[in-house]
Amino acid sequence: MLKSLKWEDDRVLSICVGENLFTLAQMRANYLLEVFDVFRTDDSWEGVDLNSAEIIFCIFISPKNLKSIFSDRPVESSILKNQRAIRKRMLSANLGAPGSMSADLIDLSSSFSNIDGNIVRERLTPEKDSELIYKYEFCGMAGNPDRILNRLKLYHQTGVNWDETKKVIFPDLPPPAPSR
Repeated sequence: MLKSLKWEDDRVLSICVGENLFTLAQMRANYLLEVFDVFRTDDSWEGVDLNSAEIIFCIFISPKNLKSIFSDRPVESSILKNQRAIRKRMLSANLGAPGSMSADLIDLSSSFSNIDGNIVRERLTPEKDSELIYKYEFCGMAGNPDRILNRLKLYHQTGVNWDETKKVIFPDLPPPAPSR
């Protein structure tokens, strides 16, 4: 476990998902973290090329709150960092009274912020837009380590990539089918 975590764009870290289960994450611009489908039973990463690895999700994170999920083992010298474009399409929650909440599909701004982002599609609904809701992440800041670790465990065990916070906005939307 890391004792402190300073944000460095493109830094790669190992996530300790559980006992004998690890995967990699890469810090990108403006506190966006890409998490990859490269699970291993040991914290050894020689030869991994993140350019060809599946990105499970890309979310905004609070490094201070999540430092406990990262291994202190250096990995950058043994892997190839992801150099693909950063995902800019995300969901932006529209909070209101229960039953009136929704989300817009947006493109983040050039500075990777939802502020001044462009709306692609307004007021998504599970009935018409479930595939978009499943595919994209909310642009809010993630800071709960257990929520992230539980999501990764679920994905590793079942192939279901599901952010439980989507149930707040879309309570009637079931989790998606396994993606692998």
